[in-house]
Amino acid sequence: MHNIVSMEETMDAAYLTQSQGMADLLVFVKVVDLGGFTAAAAALGLGKPAVTKQIQRLERSMGATLLHRTTRRMTVTEAGQVLYEHAASMARLVEDASASLSSLAGRPAGRLKMTASVTYGKHVLGPLLPAFHQRYPDVQVDLLLVNRYVDLWEEGLDLAIRLTDEPPGQLAGRPVHHFDFVLCASPRFLRGKKLVHPDQLKTLPCLPFGVSQPGQPLVWRFDGPQRQTAAVPVSGPVIVNSSDVVRDLLLADMGLGLLPRFAVEDDLASGRLRVALPQWMPQPAFGSTAWALWQPQRVMPLKLRVMVDFLVERLAPSV
Repeated sequence: MHNIVSMEETMDAAYLTQSQGMADLLVFVKVVDLGGFTAAAAALGLGKPAVTKQIQRLERSMGATLLHRTTRRMTVTEAGQVLYEHAASMARLVEDASASLSSLAGRPAGRLKMTASVTYGKHVLGPLLPAFHQRYPDVQVDLLLVNRYVDLWEEGLDLAIRLTDEPPGQLAGRPVHHFDFVLCASPRFLRGKKLVHPDQLKTLPCLPFGVSQPGQPLVWRFDGPQRQTAAVPVSGPVIVNSSDVVRDLLLADMGLGLLPRFAVEDDLASGRLRVALPQWMPQPAFGSTAWALWQPQRVMPLKLRVMVDFLVERLAPSV
């Protein structure tokens, strides 16, 4: 592999200032982003041989091997990583410029990088993406699903969907979805149990969603008929910070769970799960509103605006 010094000594700087050199750099960035020649060719609307030719020309001009290729995998060399780190920012600028010009023409285009929690992405956002793509085929959605706080500035994201009733003041935002929580369990678990008051949960196995704190019991809160309220400390065989895992445990007849309705809506409709204590309304465990949040900016990119509008259109009946 050529080292960085040899790359700097032999690279053709003039080549990079030419249109062909710029085009080859953009292809190189796409190959690295997508992890292979075939995927990059498909994304760019080129044949794989054309992509291969452009990468080879770039390597000759740089005087270094940028990618190691075998029949099974592709890896980026040290020289390739250095070039990618510089070229990637340029490629993003080109994408943004193209998107801005498309905005002037009224046609949303470009890559939209957004993030959400795993459960919300799986149950709410994912099912909406086919319709969004059909309406806006030139917008490429890059969706990052993680159960952690994501800094939009640090990670270069356009949009975050966060489940909170207190959106951060430093971000621009719009509520797109209001949802409720349900106390539910499997029909088999509920068989023979006559639940009429939340206090009964103290003696039953519950499956809290969240993270336990030493010395602090997990408490479920409810609003009941005639303005009654109840705060019940709960415990059970498992505490987990995943709504999907809680759902799986409920289906395995392990206890009662308090989850956002969107995480178990299909199970409730099919009868795999049933609502317990329907006369008592659970208070939200972590907020009951999904907010679309983005960095404040003078002009909102069209690709971002149409996504937010689309989410409001599809989810607004419940806001």
